[in-house]
Amino acid sequence: MTINQLTLFLKQNIRRVKSEIIPELDTDFTTLDFIKKFAKKFEGEYIQLLYSYKENNAFKEVHIQIADFLDDYGLILNIKKSSKVRREDEYGEMEELQMWEKKRSVYKECYY
Repeated sequence: MTINQLTLFLKQNIRRVKSEIIPELDTDFTTLDFIKKFAKKFEGEYIQLLYSYKENNAFKEVHIQIADFLDDYGLILNIKKSSKVRREDEYGEMEELQMWEKKRSVYKECYY
């Protein structure tokens, strides 16, 4: 799976992302929180994508693409960027994470 394949996969599954992943997240969540839910829901595709970047910092590359998807499709997913936080990652290194906030809609759900 390449960048274009990931983007296409996410766009093709945007309804599932919106209905199955976003509701499982807290009102305020990080990109990493989303990635963990995404990896669980779409485990095979996530592993395939990581493998396609095995020579080039796989986790970083894939996570950047997923973060870009959240940014590009936030309106449809009913989320918006908020602040950034610093947290220790699973390797003991500090990283800066984007926080997201679920928007409260005054309109009925809109489907993509």
